[in-house]
Amino acid sequence: MNALLASKVSASMVLMVIAAVIAIPVGLLLGTWSAMRQGRASDQALTGFSLVLAALPEFVIGVVLTTLLSTTVFKLLPSVTMAAPGMKVWDYPLQLILPCLTLVLVVVPYMIRMTRTTMIDVLDSGYVEMARLKGLPERQVIFKHALPHAIGPVAQVVAMQLAWLAGGIVVVEFLFRFPGLGQAMVDAVNNRDVQVVQALSMIIAAFYVVVNLIADVIGILANPKLRTESRS
Repeated sequence: MNALLASKVSASMVLMVIAAVIAIPVGLLLGTWSAMRQGRASDQALTGFSLVLAALPEFVIGVVLTTLLSTTVFKLLPSVTMAAPGMKVWDYPLQLILPCLTLVLVVVPYMIRMTRTTMIDVLDSGYVEMARLKGLPERQVIFKHALPHAIGPVAQVVAMQLAWLAGGIVVVEFLFRFPGLGQAMVDAVNNRDVQVVQALSMIIAAFYVVVNLIADVIGILANPKLRTESRS
């Protein structure tokens, strides 16, 4: 069972790491850009688009992407995993695109909205206004003074979305027949393999705890007040 779970964990980790590496910077950058353009047409369009994506379940996004990119409109990508038994999932990179893109589109809207809300509050603060009055370039004001103070609250949302990946990946992997934790969980439930279900549940729970712990640490490091209180 250990060998089986090891291969499933590695396959799912590849999927989650790729999705996180793409989603986090995209969410932060788009949320910051939207906050800087508050009230404009581009801000309203991005906000509306993120609301629509946030309202869609992951399987709906996956089906729409499969229809557009794999079956009906453009036949560019495989609709299901093409890896043969014993073959690593990353040996055939094209099969990773659809499940990774589905996960990214599911978690990015929440990151965008939280980053936008937090950045709007930070941009209205006194220290940001003082930095602008000193004549600092806008890019330096955003990335050196505003964004670091917004990281703490945003880190909590990012952690929640990454923790969701551990559970939400079950649906996505089943949809694309991806040989990871999600597919293993579905197969174990269908086969009534209690030991495998328990082991997979513990792995997902441990991932959830670790991600939230990392988010709390980032929140403390990003907030000078919390750092000062912790030292005292």
